[in-house]
Amino acid sequence: MSENKTPDMNRRKFLGSAGAVGVAAVGTAALATPGVSEAAAKAPRWAMVMDLRRCIGCRACTVACKSENDVSLGRFRAVIQEKTIGTFPNTKKAFLPLMCNHCEGNEKDGVPPCVKACPEFPGKRVKFKTADGKTIRYRHGATYKRPDGLILIDKDLCIGCGKCIDACPYGVRSFDPFVKAGGDPTKQAADKCDMCVHRVDNGVEPSCVNTCQGRARIFGDLNDPNSSVSKLVKEHNLATDDNVLLAEEGTNPHVFYIDPDNLLKTLYTQRKKKNLDHFVDEIV
Repeated sequence: MSENKTPDMNRRKFLGSAGAVGVAAVGTAALATPGVSEAAAKAPRWAMVMDLRRCIGCRACTVACKSENDVSLGRFRAVIQEKTIGTFPNTKKAFLPLMCNHCEGNEKDGVPPCVKACPEFPGKRVKFKTADGKTIRYRHGATYKRPDGLILIDKDLCIGCGKCIDACPYGVRSFDPFVKAGGDPTKQAADKCDMCVHRVDNGVEPSCVNTCQGRARIFGDLNDPNSSVSKLVKEHNLATDDNVLLAEEGTNPHVFYIDPDNLLKTLYTQRKKKNLDHFVDEIV
């Protein structure tokens, strides 16, 4: 990829300017908010805030994600769970957007369970460039975590074993029925949300964020205290067990929920083991 700069659009200004994006094996962080030296000295930590007060269940995020990433028929990377609450005639529908949580991993080793389960991890060391040109070395693999917190899949290295799918407590992974695993072409490659990494690396917010008409999805850098994400996490005290999914799993998820009505635990239906109902076949 060539060097790109962030388009001068209001909803993208928080991303700042994009730097050079390396070859496929080299992770890059090319985004920083202008004038914020705190964020430029290290890799960003990308995160998402879901504002449940604003989600209207339109599923534009689901459609935008499929269109942007060419997600296979019958598969979804972003879904909405819904539930009717209250007693007639005082009822309403509540909506819960779901996606990969791009987890930090447990406190002991900082490795998410999906990454730890991958037989191809840890792989070779590759380089990650920060916005100020510094290099961070990290371990690659078929499933791996970049220094900016994004959990990604290298389908050329994937062997189609499905261990990462079983290891994810959120059920956000599935096999892509139309893409062969590069490490074993007799099997299908794993697939999931990658936070539109091709957009993020070029200074553009994820497609689901861009298309959300209710502005229920907010994306940004937690390492930048001036970012909208950092401000919302601080304002609403989101870095708590009550504002993330399955905190008891110890994965340290980085998708946070603004949930003033305490709907999160009521709405969320956890995926059953070996069942891909959340992200396969239908919008749940």
